[in-house]
Amino acid sequence: MSGALLSVDGLDVFFGAHGTQVQALHGVSFDVAPGEVVGLVGESGSGKTVTSLALMGLLDPRTSRVQGEARLRGEPLWSEAGRLRPHAEVPMAMVFQEPMTALDPVFRIGHQLVETLRRRQGLNRRQATARAAELLDQVGIPDPRARLRAYPHELSGGMRQRVVIALALACSPRLLIADEPTTAVDATIQAQLLELIAGLARDEGMGVVFVTHDLGVVAQMCHRMITMYAGRVIESGPVVEVLARPLHPYTSGLLAALPAPRHRGGRLPTIPGAVPAPGTVAEGCVFADRCAHTRSACEVTPDLRPVPDGRSVRCARAEELRLTGSRS
Repeated sequence: MSGALLSVDGLDVFFGAHGTQVQALHGVSFDVAPGEVVGLVGESGSGKTVTSLALMGLLDPRTSRVQGEARLRGEPLWSEAGRLRPHAEVPMAMVFQEPMTALDPVFRIGHQLVETLRRRQGLNRRQATARAAELLDQVGIPDPRARLRAYPHELSGGMRQRVVIALALACSPRLLIADEPTTAVDATIQAQLLELIAGLARDEGMGVVFVTHDLGVVAQMCHRMITMYAGRVIESGPVVEVLARPLHPYTSGLLAALPAPRHRGGRLPTIPGAVPAPGTVAEGCVFADRCAHTRSACEVTPDLRPVPDGRSVRCARAEELRLTGSRS
C-alpha cells in the first residue's frame, strides 16, 4: 500500500529447536495506513497473537525464529542480524489482554509510568510525574494524581486496562498493537476504551492493529479486517464489504456464529472441528476438512490473491460461492 505506516511482507514464525521446528505463521502480509484501524480476527490458535508478538520483538529468540520483512514508516523493524531494532528507535507500543500480567504488582502505578517516561523520553522526575498524570487523565481516570500512588490491585479491571493503555501511549507511538484489550472489562468500560483508541487513531493519525475474536467490535471501530486461520491470512478487505459479503467460508462461518435475534431460543451455528495445530501439514486448502463447500478444486493449495474492491482471499471457489454475511 502506498504511504503505508506499517508494511508486513511474508512474515514466517517457527517455534522449537533446530531440526524440530514447527511453523506457526505462513507468509503473513498486510499494511496499515496512518490513522487506520485494522482488525485481526480468527479463532484461538489462528495466529493473531503470534503475529503481534513477532512484530513487537517479544518472541524468545532461543525458542523461535522470525523470517520476512516488516517496515514501520519505511524503516525495517529488524536489523540484518534478524533482531528487532531498539525500541527507542521504533515508535510502536502494545496493549496486552490481561492488565494484571502487564503491570508489575509490587510497584505503584506512578512509578511504572514515571520510570517509563524517564527512560524513554529523557524527562526528569518532576516532568515525568506531571506527564504521567496527564496520561491518566487522557485515558479517563478520575483524580489522576491520587491514582499515581495506587498499586495495580487497588484498581478495578477497567482502571488497570486504562493504565496499560496510558503506558502504551507514554512514548507517543505511531503504531499501537492492541491484543484483545477489552475482554476483561464490562460493556460500559469496553465502549469507553474502544472510543479512546479510535479517537487516538482519528485525531493523532496513529495506526492500530486490533486483535480480537469479537466481530461486533470489528464492525464498530475497524476500517479493514484481516481473517486469519492456521497461521495464514485467508481474507482481507474493507470491514463493510467483508461483513456484508464474505468471500471465504471461514469468515462466513464466524459471522454466522454471532448471536442474533433470529437465534433466540435456539442453538447458535458452529464451525465443526478445530483449528489445526501448528506444524500440521495439509494437502490443498487448510480449511477443507471443516468446510461445507469443498470440491475437487480445493485439493490444490490456494494462494492469497487479490479480487476487486481492494479485497483478497485464499479460496479457489470465492467467485462462485454466495456466502452468508452479517446482513443476510
